[in-house]
Amino acid sequence: MPPAAAAPLIPLEEFAAYPQMQSPQISPDGKLLVYLGAVQGVPAVIVRDLRSGAELPILHVYSGGYDVSHCEFKNDDRLLCHLEGMAYGEGGEPFPASRLVAVNADGSGLRVLFADGVGEDSTGVGLQFQDRIVHWLPDDPRHVLIELTARGTVFPSVYQLDVYSGAVRLVVPAHPPVMDWTVDRQGVVRFGYGFRGDSGVYIARSSANAPWRTLEQFPRFDRSRFDPLVFGRDPNELYVLAPYQGRLAVWQMDLGGDGDLQLVFSRPDVDVTGIVEWPSDRHVAGFFYETERPHLEYIDPEAQTVEALLQRTLPDAFHAVISASRDGKRLVSVSYADVLPARFHLVDLTTHQVVPIGRLNSIDPAQLAPVKPIVVPGEGDIRITGYLTLPLGTPPGTRVPAVVLPHGGPYARDSWEYDPLVQMLANRGYAVLQLNFRGSTGYGRAWEEAGHQAWGTIMHQDITAGARWLISSGIADPRRLAIVGWSYGGYAALIGVEKEPHLYRCAVSIAGVSDMAELARDDARFYGGQAAASDSMGADQATLAAESPVRHAERIEVPVLLVHGRDDYTVLVQESKAMARALARDHVPHELVLIRHGGHSLKRPEMRLALYRTLEAFLARNLAPPPPATSLPPAARH
Repeated sequence: MPPAAAAPLIPLEEFAAYPQMQSPQISPDGKLLVYLGAVQGVPAVIVRDLRSGAELPILHVYSGGYDVSHCEFKNDDRLLCHLEGMAYGEGGEPFPASRLVAVNADGSGLRVLFADGVGEDSTGVGLQFQDRIVHWLPDDPRHVLIELTARGTVFPSVYQLDVYSGAVRLVVPAHPPVMDWTVDRQGVVRFGYGFRGDSGVYIARSSANAPWRTLEQFPRFDRSRFDPLVFGRDPNELYVLAPYQGRLAVWQMDLGGDGDLQLVFSRPDVDVTGIVEWPSDRHVAGFFYETERPHLEYIDPEAQTVEALLQRTLPDAFHAVISASRDGKRLVSVSYADVLPARFHLVDLTTHQVVPIGRLNSIDPAQLAPVKPIVVPGEGDIRITGYLTLPLGTPPGTRVPAVVLPHGGPYARDSWEYDPLVQMLANRGYAVLQLNFRGSTGYGRAWEEAGHQAWGTIMHQDITAGARWLISSGIADPRRLAIVGWSYGGYAALIGVEKEPHLYRCAVSIAGVSDMAELARDDARFYGGQAAASDSMGADQATLAAESPVRHAERIEVPVLLVHGRDDYTVLVQESKAMARALARDHVPHELVLIRHGGHSLKRPEMRLALYRTLEAFLARNLAPPPPATSLPPAARH
C-alpha cells in the first residue's frame, strides 16, 4: 500500500487530464477567444464569443501523429493553428516536425498549409518545420512572414504567406549558414544567425534593399557571445542577451553603427533570461528573471498598472499578460503559483475589471503541497538552491519516504510552479527534492560551466549531496529513499544507483539516457547534433563509457523502473531497451514500460496516466514501510 497522506488522494486522472484551458488568445477586435480545451472529454480547439459566452469547437487537437500546440488570430476571423509531431527518416528514425493549419473562427475555410510543398520553390518545402512565423504583419489582414526550408537543406528562406490561399512569395532567399532570421517591427528581415561546422556567424542589413554584411564570425560554442531577442522601436535597435559580470543581461545593439552593446537591464544575483513584449504592439515592457521565484520587472507604466490589478485579484502568484486586443484595452493574463495550477483572466483596462475565463484544471489548491525554496550544502562549501515539497500534514521532525527528482535538460533549471508530477508524488505521501545542481541555467556562467561535460561527476555529486541532506536533516527515512528523473534526470537516476548502491531503495528513469556514446551517435541525425552532444558531454570515448550506466549495470543493487515513449526522438527508445537488457543480464530486478506512440514528453493524457499509474505502483512496492523489528529469544542473542 502507498504511504498514508494527510490530504485526500487526488485521482491520478486529474493530474493527467487534458487541460480545461490552455494557450488562450484574444482576437484583435477583443470579441473572441480561442483556446485549447476539452469537449465531453475530447481535446479540441474552442472559440468563445466573449459577449455571449457561446463556445464552438472548431478543430480536434489530435490529428494523426500531430497535436495542436496553440492557435493565434491573424485577423478578427482567421486563425493559424500550430501542430507538433513527428516525421520519419528513410531508416525509420523519428524527427521533430511541425505543421500549420489555417481555419476561420466558425470552423469553415480549413486549410492545411504546405502539405505538398511550396509552389514557387522548385525543390519543395522540407517535411520538418512548417509553422515558424517570424512576423505577423499586423497591418496586413492576409499575410504573415514565415521561415520555410527546402528539401535537402537546413537553411531557411523567408516567405510572405497568404493565410487564405496558402500562396507564398519569396522575400529573403536562404543565406547559408543562417538558420534563424529576426525581423524588425516594420516587418523587414534584418538579422540572421547560423553556423557551419564549428563556426558561427551573425549577419545584418540596414534596410530591405541593402546588402547583407557580416557582423561577426565566432566559435559556435563561444558562450561569451549574444543571443538576439527582438527589435525595438528604432529600426536599428536590437535587444540581445549577453553576459555581464558573469551573468546574462539584456543589452541594446545599434545595427546602424559599429554594433556596440549598451547595457539595458541586469541582476547581480541571477541571469536575466528574457524580455516582456507587450502583446498589443510588441513594444518592450519589461524583463524576466528567476530567483527562488519567477519575476517580471516592468519598465512600462501600463504594464505596472495591470500587474497591480492582477496582484489584488490573486495575491502571491506570478502573473503574465499573454494576449491583447489590437487597441490594447482587453488583455488575457495567466497566473500561477506552486499550489495554484494556471488560471486565466480577461483584464478590461476601460473598466479596470479582472474577470476569470478559465483554468488549467479543477484541483483544489488546498489539497496541493507548498513548494519551499531551500539551500543544500555541497562539496567545497558551495550552496545548491532548490525546492522541497513535503506531503501535507507532515508533523515536524517526522521522517517520511522521499523522492530525489533531478531535472532534465540537463541544464534547464527547476522553478517555483505547479508541477503535476511533484504534486502527485507529494499527494501520495512522498517528500520531493528538486535541486538546481551545478550545470543548471539561471545562476550565472560559472555555475553553468561547472557542470559542463560533467553529467556523471559534478552534477551527480550535487544530486547525491541533496539526497544525503534529506537524510541528515531528518526529513527522509533513509530506508525509503528513491531517485526519479526524466531525460537527463533519468540518466541521473541510473548513474545515482550505480555509483551510490546503498543510498537509494529504487530508481526510475523516464525517457532516460543510458549510453552517452550512443546518444552522441544518435544526435548525428540532426544538423550539428553530434558536435552539440560532444560539447555537452565530452568526446573522450573512454570517459563516456565510464560514465554510461548501461556499461556498469552489475553495480546496481536495487530495483529499477524504465519508462519510455516508443516514438521519442530526443532520447531514442533504444536507450531504455539496452538498459533493460543489461539489467536482465546482471539479474537486477527491473521493469521496462514502453508507451505506444509516446514522445519524449508523453504529452497526451493516456500516456501521462500510464506513467503515473506505473510510477505509483512501483514506488509503493519499493518504498513500503519495512516490517517492525523483532526481538530474538535470549538464547540467540550471542
